[in-house]
Amino acid sequence: MLEVVIAVLGAVVGAGALGVSLAGHRHNVRQARRLAERERRLEAREREADQREKLIQSSMLHVTMVSSPSVLADGYVRWRLEAVNTSNQPLVRVALHYDGVRLGGRDVLAAGGVLTADLPMTSAAGSPPSPLLSSAEFTDTSGNRWRRLATGQLQSQVMDTGAEPRWHAPVPPVVSPLPPPLFTGAPSGTPPPRRPAPSAPPPARPLSKRAYRPAVAAVFAVVVGAVYLLVRCAG
Repeated sequence: MLEVVIAVLGAVVGAGALGVSLAGHRHNVRQARRLAERERRLEAREREADQREKLIQSSMLHVTMVSSPSVLADGYVRWRLEAVNTSNQPLVRVALHYDGVRLGGRDVLAAGGVLTADLPMTSAAGSPPSPLLSSAEFTDTSGNRWRRLATGQLQSQVMDTGAEPRWHAPVPPVVSPLPPPLFTGAPSGTPPPRRPAPSAPPPARPLSKRAYRPAVAAVFAVVVGAVYLLVRCAG
């Protein structure tokens, strides 16, 4: 009888140890899943911060279509396309386009600089040029080539060696252009403050006592019962 009780006690202790091990394994799996999710969120925030940093200067080229009465012909209106660099850094290889035709350009457009290009005159009663056909192409200080659409959206150029430039899908600007300075060449303010770098996820915590508590309590109860039976049988 004593041998049977000892065997049962050993089996119960082994089962309890297995239960504790399974509880610890489940906790570790959940902890690893949570850590992987934190890392994915951190990577997404880093990509968003990089994209925002990349778009700040390009978002601050302001393109408008302005008009004024013609001084040469009554009843006619002069239209021109105007690009203002409202950032505090220069842009290079700036070109204005209307309906796919290059109207004018400048090798360097300084901070606060203005580039204009005349459009065909129209009568006061006629239809004005369509702003949706205007665009501006330029290169930022990081060497990225951009196209600013009349809708305000930005397209980055695909890096290839083709004869015709290709562009990525349009993306919205991250900041609104600052008001142009009073004179050309003056700094036009500073970009918005950078977001603080996202903090790294905390290291995985060790298995807490709470995860062990149910299994340990069950094993303790079974061991106490088995010892009680062993003592009674031995008596």
